[in-house]
Amino acid sequence: MENDLKILVVDDAVVYRQILSKIVSKFENAELIGTAPSGRIALSKIELKQPDLVLLDVFMPEMDGLETLGRIKKQYPHIDVIMLSGVDKETANLTMKALEAGALDFIPKPRGVSADANTAELRTALSRLILMARTRKYSRQARVISGAERGPKPAPAKPAPAKPAPAKPAPAKPAPLLPRKAAVKKKPAPPPRKPIPRQEEKIPVPETRPYRRADRIDVVAIGVSTGGPNALQEIVPQIENDFPVPIVVVQHMPPMFTDSLAARLDSASSIEVVEGKDGQILEKGVMYIAPGGRHMVVRKDGFNNKMIALLDSPPVNSCRPSVDVLFRSVGLVYEGNVLTVILTGMGNDGVSGVTAIRRKGGYSIVQDEKSSVIWGMPGAVVDANEANEIVPLDKIASRVMRIVRRGHF
Repeated sequence: MENDLKILVVDDAVVYRQILSKIVSKFENAELIGTAPSGRIALSKIELKQPDLVLLDVFMPEMDGLETLGRIKKQYPHIDVIMLSGVDKETANLTMKALEAGALDFIPKPRGVSADANTAELRTALSRLILMARTRKYSRQARVISGAERGPKPAPAKPAPAKPAPAKPAPAKPAPLLPRKAAVKKKPAPPPRKPIPRQEEKIPVPETRPYRRADRIDVVAIGVSTGGPNALQEIVPQIENDFPVPIVVVQHMPPMFTDSLAARLDSASSIEVVEGKDGQILEKGVMYIAPGGRHMVVRKDGFNNKMIALLDSPPVNSCRPSVDVLFRSVGLVYEGNVLTVILTGMGNDGVSGVTAIRRKGGYSIVQDEKSSVIWGMPGAVVDANEANEIVPLDKIASRVMRIVRRGHF
C-alpha cells in the first residue's frame, strides 16, 4: 500500500505556488509531485504523474478552475480536488459550483497583512484536508487489496476428452404408439396471483441507549461538514413546501460561503432557505443555515417565540459555527421534540449535541457510510450508540418527512 499522498499544486500566481509547495513539502506522508500555472499544463502533468490530490485555483487564465475540475473528474474520477478560492461574492458562487461539480472541499485564500499569519492559516486548513484525502486514499487501496485477496473466480474445469464413440448398434425397432386415451394432457395454468403490496424499505436500526422517546417532532436540526453542499442539494429540494416545522442547519463553512449556499438551495427548493440572522423568529417550512464564522443558537424571546441568536464565542470542536453549540441550544428550547440529522463530514462535531437531545426523548438519524464523502461525524454518532437509524443519502428526505409528519419512528 502506497503511504505517501501525491499532490499537484495548480495556481497561476507564482507566490501561491511557492507558499503551497513549501507547506505541502513539510507534511508527513505527503509528496509534492509538481506544480502547474494553468489548467492545460495541469492536465498534462496529471496524465504523466497520476497524483492523488490536486490543489486547484478557481480563477486562472486560459482554462479556469471549473473547466479544469470538470476535465479531471471526467478523466480521473478517483483523483480528489480541493479548490483554492478567494473570499468575494463572485468567487463564493463559483466555489459552490465547483463543489457541485465534484470538488472534495475548498480553502479560502487568506487576506491578512502578515505573510507568516497567512501561511499559518493555509497550513492549518491544508493539514485537515490532506489528512482526509489520505484517509480516502487508504480506503480505496484497502478495497482494491481486499478484492485482490479474494481473487478472481476459479476458471471452470476443462471437460475431459471425449471417448471414441462406440460402434453403431443395429437400428432398433420403433416404439409402439400409445393409444390416444393414454396421451398426457397439460394442466390448465393456475389463476394469476394478486400482487403483494410493496413494503417500505427497512432502514438499519442500530442498538442505541434506551432513552424515552418524544411523541412529536417540532424542529429538525442538521449537522454537516465535508461533502455537505452536495448532500444538502440532494435532500433539501425533496422537502415538500408545506413542511410543518422549521429546520436549522450547521454546515462548516467560512463567512460569505454560507450565504451563497443558502441562495443556491433556495433557488432549487420548494421550501424557503435562508442564512440565519440574529433575532429571526423561526417559522415552519423554512430552513435556516448558520452563517460562516459565527455560532448559531436557538432561544425564546419574551413572547415565547423561538428565535435565532448569533454568537462570536470561541470555536467548539475547532469549528465556528459548531453543530454541538446549535444542538445543545435546540435541546434546551424544544426539549426532546427534535429530529437530529448528522450528514457527511470529518471529525466528531455533533455527538454531544445529539446525545443531549436524545436523553430528552429526541430521535437521531445519520447518513450511511457508503453515501458519505467522509464518515467521520455520522460514524462518531454511531460509535457512541446515539444513532436510531443509519440512512442512505437518497432516502433521508423521505424518511425525515415521514417521521415529522406521521411520527413514524
